[in-house]
Amino acid sequence: GDVVSVSGTGSATFANKNVGNGKAVTVTGYTLTGADAGNYVIVQPTALTANITPANLTVTGVSASNKVYDTSTTAALSGTAAVTALAGDTVLLGGTGSGNFANKNVGNGKAVTVTGYFLGGADAGNYTIVQPTGLTANITPASVTVTGVTANNKVYDSTTTAALSGTAAVTALGGDVVTVGGGSGNFADKNVGNGKAVTVTGYTLGGADAGNYTVVQPTGLTANITPANLAVTGVGASNKVYDTTTAATLNGTASVAALGGDAVTLGGTGSGTFANKNVGNGKAVTITGYTLGGADAGNYTVVQPTGLTANITPASLTVTGVGANNKVYDTTTAATLNGTASVAALGADVVTVSGGSGSFANKNVGNGKAVTVTGYTLGGADAGNYTVVQPAGLTANITPANLTVTGVTANNKVYDTTTTAALSGTAAVTALAGDTVTLGGTGSGNFANKNVGNGKAVTVTGYTLGGADAGNYTVVQPVGLTANITPASVTVTGVTANNKVYDATTTAALGGTASVTALGADVVTVGGGSGTFANKNVGNGKAVTI
Repeated sequence: GDVVSVSGTGSATFANKNVGNGKAVTVTGYTLTGADAGNYVIVQPTALTANITPANLTVTGVSASNKVYDTSTTAALSGTAAVTALAGDTVLLGGTGSGNFANKNVGNGKAVTVTGYFLGGADAGNYTIVQPTGLTANITPASVTVTGVTANNKVYDSTTTAALSGTAAVTALGGDVVTVGGGSGNFADKNVGNGKAVTVTGYTLGGADAGNYTVVQPTGLTANITPANLAVTGVGASNKVYDTTTAATLNGTASVAALGGDAVTLGGTGSGTFANKNVGNGKAVTITGYTLGGADAGNYTVVQPTGLTANITPASLTVTGVGANNKVYDTTTAATLNGTASVAALGADVVTVSGGSGSFANKNVGNGKAVTVTGYTLGGADAGNYTVVQPAGLTANITPANLTVTGVTANNKVYDTTTTAALSGTAAVTALAGDTVTLGGTGSGNFANKNVGNGKAVTVTGYTLGGADAGNYTVVQPVGLTANITPASVTVTGVTANNKVYDATTTAALGGTASVTALGADVVTVGGGSGTFANKNVGNGKAVTI
């Protein structure tokens, strides 16, 4: 029932300050109070043990440095590492601290774990070193440059776009898997130039490790922008007649259509030229002389109109110096030509002319009949450049052909005081082949005079022509006819023979007045006359020959 209570403040003390497990703890400070406290001697708690565990001694003064991604987790440390031991303790910091990120990947405020520091000194055993904590640093992306890319030259297209070629590649660190794609190029401006800088953008990285890299677009690329061809349109070439020159006349309105909103005007004066002066169809015409102007003209090369063709048609070359001859009807339309055919070629052209034939419109007789000329051809080095124009306006006469009456002869006759000559035979004419001509009329013959003669010419008249083609002939009465006019017998009358006495001769004396009776109004007298007996002998009624 004693009344005793414990008071005071107990305090415990290890035998020493040093770290250890199951270390004896001596307790003091407890006291007894109460009515019966005097009856007791307090015994402080005994057999108490406890552990003194090392104190954490944190390394300070260290920071982690940012770094560029390098595929490792290593983090560089900076600053001066230090520890602050409890008062009076002798603790030294040893070792070399090393930092490590949790992983190699890029990131900001990434935790850095530090190892490698240790403690030394008399009291080091009483501490557990705490490596620097709470350190962070950044891993910034590594730059990886795109290589293998070139910029292509281009023809001006009014844009700054530059086409790229080659195979884009990047060289990642270590075994990192990084791919590259995309990419586009641009010139600083759209204008023509050589060695123009090309800025590349748009390449992006892919692959498992792409996030650890910053792509560096290709640099130092250059390319040329060469002028665009700007074709002149709206122009044609006109056909022309050969004129010994190669000049070609142009038609239409020349224009150019620049790209986009470019300001380009067309100047100069276009002129066309054939490859040669010669006649031909679809001959190529070369155009020169157009020029470009305007703010953007320097970005273009003018292309003169191409593909133009035109015809050079032959010049007309008229044959002169030719006439047509008159002719006698021959059943044909052929007309013979006279004179010396010639042509007057242009300039110094060498052209000759040959050939040529004429034709009447029909075969029939006529005066001033038109003659059509064909067949003249051109020769010489430049003949191909001309079309011959045959002589025009020629006329000539076709005079009738003589159609002689044949089959007629003249008969001999005894003198009858007329020139009439009797005809015999069957009169006929032989027209030229194919002609229809008949013989009409009644032929009559006449001697030149009435007088007796042998082989006297007989002129024939009276025959006429008929039939479809008669107008093309002049009848020729039979010619070359001859006949004889033999003397008519006229008997001497009024004469008698006288008897006589034999006188040894045959002479017979005549008596009476001799006379004759001529035809018509012929004047014929009779004179002379002597008689002769057949013999000298005597006889009666003897015949007397006069």
